[in-house]
Amino acid sequence: MSMLVQEVLESVASIPDPYVRVITYAKVGERLAKARKPVFKDAFIKALETAKEVDDPLKMLQALVSVGYMMGRAGIRSYKRVFLQVSEDSALLPDKLRDGVMRSIALSLLRLGEIGEAVTYAVEIRDQRLRQETMVFIVRQVARSIERKPIRVAYSLRKIRLALEYITDEPYRSKALLELMKAFIALKSYENALATVRGMGSKGWARQAFKELIYRLKAQGALEEYIGLIEELADEMVGRFGESFTQELATAFALSGRGDVAAELMERLGDEGETVKLALELLRKYPRVLPSFLKALEPETALSVGKAVMNAILERPERGDWEVIKAVVEKAGSEDILAKVARFYVLKGHAEEARKIGSALDDLHLRSVVMADVARHYLGAGDIDRAINAALEVRDTGYTSMLMSEILVKALEAELGGGDGKVGKSPEEKGG
Repeated sequence: MSMLVQEVLESVASIPDPYVRVITYAKVGERLAKARKPVFKDAFIKALETAKEVDDPLKMLQALVSVGYMMGRAGIRSYKRVFLQVSEDSALLPDKLRDGVMRSIALSLLRLGEIGEAVTYAVEIRDQRLRQETMVFIVRQVARSIERKPIRVAYSLRKIRLALEYITDEPYRSKALLELMKAFIALKSYENALATVRGMGSKGWARQAFKELIYRLKAQGALEEYIGLIEELADEMVGRFGESFTQELATAFALSGRGDVAAELMERLGDEGETVKLALELLRKYPRVLPSFLKALEPETALSVGKAVMNAILERPERGDWEVIKAVVEKAGSEDILAKVARFYVLKGHAEEARKIGSALDDLHLRSVVMADVARHYLGAGDIDRAINAALEVRDTGYTSMLMSEILVKALEAELGGGDGKVGKSPEEKGG
């Protein structure tokens, strides 16, 4: 044993708080074991002995759980006896405190890969809510391990099903089933994933699961193949939970390239706000499927959706998709929307296209807004002639006056080679 290791072990004894001393001995023992230093046994023996000095019974048991966990990490098989002893000693504690200890043991075993034993200890939690929350956590961690690295899959799935036997209340059961669904999708076991959603009893979690099912199948290129089964599942869910599942089914059809069916479903639902929400979700996640959905909407609905889509694009121009813009113009080309499209063109540097749109607008206010925007773009680019031409097409005298003022000052600065080269605020920013 090196002098440093010996000094560290001796120094731990000087830690005043026995609880901290126990934890430190256990951590030192785990590190020494991984370094293949035989003295690791001494560190764990010290940890177990020091635990007796902890006056608070609860803290003593918590310290021993940490020792057991570190022994497990060190590969010492007797760590399970430590957990068993803690479990037996905790029987004298009030239920609430004992439940906390049992949860700690369960989660320690879970981290050590002992899923079955983690479930066994979690079952001992007397508070029903805490017990089921702990079971859901176990299911979530195991399911995510399958997603990350699908090894020992059959074993992991068996243990998830074991935990599910003890998760009987909603929404806990649906939460756990959602995690299992994700694991099945990762394993490309799509029919099992659908069956898992079918078993959910919580409307909110079933909706979330259905939506995740759709997007994950789309990402894996399997949505089109399973669209029939998804439609059957959605119809069943509508029967159980109400019409709200219509939107999820519409999402599925939109993603599978059937925008016409998706639009028909949303029109049947009769909730324009939900249709707008679906369009914005498609814009965020799969903009390429949005045009077919937009084109199939009724004119009045398309107008509301088009405005919302253009507002979202103007807030985040990088989301702008030219096919989406084209579909908006074709289906919902009101002058209000065309003005928004012109603004997008300016933001993308296509001022001439924006000018063409502005010149064709009949609404004098909208025309003034667009042409002022175009003029300021040219002004910022130093193209004084085009800025003046655009400004002259502004029909609002307030806009024209302020624009011409900016243009003339800019022209003078360019001629004199002075000024800071910055463009002032637009008329609308100044309250014009």
